[in-house]
Amino acid sequence: MFKNLSYLWMAIAIMLVQIFLLDELSIAMWLRPMIFPLVVILLQMEWRTIWALLISVLVGVTMDVALGGAGLYTATIVPLAMLRRWILFLTTRRSIEQGDQTSLLSRLSRGQLMGYTVTMLAIHHTMFFVMEALSLSHPFLLLATIISSTLLSTAIAWPIIRLFTLKIVTK
Repeated sequence: MFKNLSYLWMAIAIMLVQIFLLDELSIAMWLRPMIFPLVVILLQMEWRTIWALLISVLVGVTMDVALGGAGLYTATIVPLAMLRRWILFLTTRRSIEQGDQTSLLSRLSRGQLMGYTVTMLAIHHTMFFVMEALSLSHPFLLLATIISSTLLSTAIAWPIIRLFTLKIVTK
């Protein structure tokens, strides 16, 4: 129960930081950090996919309503919930055992956790910016936006991930 409450507070904090701080930053036209996918990325892998999908829909709709995304946030975060087990296996070569009660994310090495996080954020940012642009008329600007935003999002998200996996998940 403690893990679920800690996860709930972490999810609320991440979404509030995204809405009130990161979305208000005007760094550059091609630099938009998004850390709200961490809510789905940090879900326990042992949870059934249906619960991950329901949580991702809830997060997406909340972000759409708060930021005026017209379904863009929901459309880009729901696939993360569906792909997270595959991406975890592809980046770490670890599978999820049904009887395991300890969190898989806390047992990953730093490199594996970083690979998983960067891959998930890159997938999200790619879907988000391609759907936002709805055009490939400026492919280099789109690619620069995806890469720079993914790197900035990873840099902002990494301390949150380390804190969550070291302090909260292991308790």
